[in-house]
Amino acid sequence: MTISNAVQIAALFEDLGAETPAGPGAVRRRLESAVTLDVFAEVRFPDGEWALLIDSSECLDDRDLMLANGLTCSVRAGNVEIVAQPSTDRGVFSSLLADLLSHLASTSSAPTATVTRRIATWQRMLGRGLGQVLGSEERVGLFGELLVLRDFVVRAIAGNAVASWTGPRGGAKDFLWGGWGLEAKTTVSSQLFPPCRIHGEEQLGIGSLTTLLLTHQTLRRDSAGLSLPDLVDELREHRGLVGQLSALEDALLEAGWVESHRRHYEDERWVLAGRRLYRVEDGFPGIISSMLPAGVSGVSYNLDLRLCGPFQVDEGTARDLLGDETSRLGEEHLVRE
Repeated sequence: MTISNAVQIAALFEDLGAETPAGPGAVRRRLESAVTLDVFAEVRFPDGEWALLIDSSECLDDRDLMLANGLTCSVRAGNVEIVAQPSTDRGVFSSLLADLLSHLASTSSAPTATVTRRIATWQRMLGRGLGQVLGSEERVGLFGELLVLRDFVVRAIAGNAVASWTGPRGGAKDFLWGGWGLEAKTTVSSQLFPPCRIHGEEQLGIGSLTTLLLTHQTLRRDSAGLSLPDLVDELREHRGLVGQLSALEDALLEAGWVESHRRHYEDERWVLAGRRLYRVEDGFPGIISSMLPAGVSGVSYNLDLRLCGPFQVDEGTARDLLGDETSRLGEEHLVRE
């Protein structure tokens, strides 16, 4: 049986669950894959567990992973078993399976090892409280980080652009490479100076960095603009990211992008209405860890950008600071104030 998306996966398990055996046992169905592996969907009775089984002869280390409440993965002798208890969010389970089956279909070398690495990425993403359809602020934030990745970071360090994107891995800065860091803040607003929310005393901490830039972007809803799926697809095809696609997919997942959710984002479109860049240095308004008394941490606050004018830099200067002295961002991407 061939299935390709989370909706079909959920329907398959519902159908299997309706085939209740006379006593304890399981109902199993083989799934087609593009690799020479036996892959099965299984519902177990009487508890009603849902499971995906991958039979493989690859040499893998045995392990047990807790992905979320009631959602576990075990690897034994190269075989992978993912089990969802009845209490598990079945939407998350179906999205996980759709993602793993897509990876199996696109992998010809060591597919089981590839899938187990992808499961570990899911574990990190779910550990950050993601996995459901992204909320409004999360969508805007991800869109903004992808804009900065496309417009600045790929141009500055093309071969290491994805590696520098530390935000999805829980880094204090959204981008960090060598001696520079870059923090992206994005909002949908018609205000000239909308509030800039800073989360934590480390975001604007310079530490050992020689350069730290704060990028504040304002989006405007526009039916002719880009959707989040559009921007994701554009980066997947970006010539500057050739050779980094696997890392990009993992970073997107850790940032909360689940491919089977893309239909929820397709009708929401934005244009970049404005972008300001600031060099964070001595005297820049902000709260850093050295200012806080012992026992105080996790401080969040609004930064008034009207007071940051002396630290503003133009895009050319910003690119110079990031080590890209030749590329220029197309003027069509901005509506000047």
